[in-house]
Amino acid sequence: MSAMPDLDSSFVLRQADQARTDIANLEIGQEFLMQQIARLPTRADLARAAFGVIGVIFVAAGLVIGWIEFFPR
Repeated sequence: MSAMPDLDSSFVLRQADQARTDIANLEIGQEFLMQQIARLPTRADLARAAFGVIGVIFVAAGLVIGWIEFFPR
């Protein structure tokens, strides 16, 4: 009477295997997102870049004002 394979147990095993695969895929996706987030610039990096740009603007303005003052028409 038990010559036929137990379809319920093979179905449950397939479900468990699929669940393991799904969990592994989720973990890989999570690791990828964590790596991407770690690569984002920090607040200090952004502030340093902004102050660098502001410094260039002030230096350029100073050079223009100096040019106007030292070389009048």
